[in-house]
Amino acid sequence: MIFLLLFIFNFIPLVFAGSQQLIITTNTLVSEEGKVRIHLTLHNNGQRTLYDVQPMVHFHHTMAMMSKIKELEPGRKVMLENDDHPPVLRSGRYPLIIMTQYKADLHMNPYTHIHTDSFYFREQVESAIDGKIITTLNGDESLLDISLKNNSNSFKNIRLMLLLSPGLVADELAQMMGVTIRGGEEKNIKVVVKRKKGSSAIVYPVHLLVEYGEMLNHYTGEISGEIDFRSIQERMAIIPALGAILFLIGAILLRSYFRTRNNSTFLRP
Repeated sequence: MIFLLLFIFNFIPLVFAGSQQLIITTNTLVSEEGKVRIHLTLHNNGQRTLYDVQPMVHFHHTMAMMSKIKELEPGRKVMLENDDHPPVLRSGRYPLIIMTQYKADLHMNPYTHIHTDSFYFREQVESAIDGKIITTLNGDESLLDISLKNNSNSFKNIRLMLLLSPGLVADELAQMMGVTIRGGEEKNIKVVVKRKKGSSAIVYPVHLLVEYGEMLNHYTGEISGEIDFRSIQERMAIIPALGAILFLIGAILLRSYFRTRNNSTFLRP
């Protein structure tokens, strides 16, 4: 019984470490002059130490690499501050993206965690552009089918920029790209994303920034997606393990139920 419990509670954190262990929060302060100060908190919410935690701040066409944390012990929180960005000038909404790489084990491939946030400067305005990203995998490259729609009645001159995780590269949208979309129009853009040589065959998040200006206001939106470079065998490998865990949990609960029932029968006068 003890062996089964130890197996279960040691295996589950390894399976889900990449998505549940690191918690990222941001608090953004903006002065009347538009100067931006970002407070970033990294919290290890798991039971294992995280290694080589490297956050990068993407904001308003700039990227700032923050200090690397060699080890982030379970339960520990670290707060970092960043103000290395140009001031915002137009009223409106500004997105903030924190892209963080870390290892759940020194000998494992790094995970990439993307945290998104935003803040308003002076006025709360919302973008009229939305969309989605569909990915099609072909070996070491993936085709991104980006769909955009203008939900307003007027045309928009938008600017697009694709943010990729470390280890990926794209020939298009790596820099800012301008597109005009008429009112009510839908537009599709196809982008090929490749793995860099030596990068791991894992799940990578991708993020598209959509931005445009109108009068004195600034409008932004974000479209998220992911590319799964794992083989079919790797994707399916976790299913038998999870099935075995569920079976063991069921057996333990069933055995506990019958033991409690038998003890109650034995003690009944």
